Amino acid sequence: MAIKKVFSNKAKPGWKFDAQVKQFWSWGFDLRLENGKRKRESGFGSKQLAENAVSRIRIDEKEGKYNLQIRSFPKVTDVCEKRLQRIENKRERVRAMRVFRVWLGLLPSNLKINEVVPSHIRLYIDSRLKEVKASSVNREVTIIASMLHSAFVDFPELENWNCPRIPRPRVAKSRRERLITAEETIKVLTYLLSPSRDDETIIEARNRRRVGLVFRVALLTGARIGEITAMRWEHIDFSARVMQIVGTKTRFRTARNVRYLELTDTIREIFTELLGEPVGEYVFSQTGNSITHYYEIMKKACAAVSVKYGRNAMGGFVTHDARHTAVTRMLQAGIDLSTVGAITGHSDNQLILHYSHATRDSRRKAIEVLENVMNEAESESAQMKLNSEQKMRKAS
Repeated sequence: MAIKKVFSNKAKPGWKFDAQVKQFWSWGFDLRLENGKRKRESGFGSKQLAENAVSRIRIDEKEGKYNLQIRSFPKVTDVCEKRLQRIENKRERVRAMRVFRVWLGLLPSNLKINEVVPSHIRLYIDSRLKEVKASSVNREVTIIASMLHSAFVDFPELENWNCPRIPRPRVAKSRRERLITAEETIKVLTYLLSPSRDDETIIEARNRRRVGLVFRVALLTGARIGEITAMRWEHIDFSARVMQIVGTKTRFRTARNVRYLELTDTIREIFTELLGEPVGEYVFSQTGNSITHYYEIMKKACAAVSVKYGRNAMGGFVTHDARHTAVTRMLQAGIDLSTVGAITGHSDNQLILHYSHATRDSRRKAIEVLENVMNEAESESAQMKLNSEQKMRKAS
């Protein structure tokens, strides 16, 4: 038996390039089986992987020779396929499909789930780090980790199987501290909620206004954009003046995290306006996944009113900053941490410790703070506009 490097003139998934010999190479093995047949295979990312494969072959030979009970393990491809079938959200399923396709292309085709070792996952990390940032790779590795940790759901024989350690790329710790100012809020909302323009169709005007309403709700509730777009009409109780926001984070899927917020006058007006349009299952969108061209419309609106927008723009804001802004405004108004956590659904340990102390009265007060900030900004904008009109009349 020999573990050795195998060279090829053609590029293959997972093979490395040797600049000295100008060939691609990988680790492989060449051995004689007990029945006299010869078995050769290459494409392993490390010497250890090739040795593990040989060890597995020898164990299988012994188990077969002595008629031992052989434990059956599914292939990695089968586990990935089953995992995809369990993902309900279409966008998450497409994202997981892309991750699995890339990862499986780097692995031996017949690799079984019990043969997966950290270096197999490292292959994916090393490959993706050449294309995207470490933070993005880390999120993609989470998809692989979720598949491995939940494999026993589809394959009960894996219930006692120990999942391998999941390596992670080193990610520089950073935190966005961008807050959306009242002036920026008014400028963007004025553009988004203005009447239909001559240069746009009825559908374009409706989509633009819909984006403005979603952005406004984000500022008024501190909810994630995914939570807002996933809101159903059944989550709104006009008579009790209460709305439900269901957590959309992956970790909330089993716990069914639901937050109950007060239906203020401003939010009620938004929902009432939407009731006048063709009503479907969801409040803001057709499918509950996203608003049509949301980010393109936001980018265009910000450019039109000279407000920096986009994660890559220096000093630019993104819609998620509305969440940070809402939390900051509530804390500045003296709202306690437990109530802020009950409003926004934050899972920070310091907030969780106080969740049980949040009451409906405190939640109502927190929501009113956000509405008052919005009303003050809008009143100031209206007054400035009135003053400007008066000056123009005097000048004429």
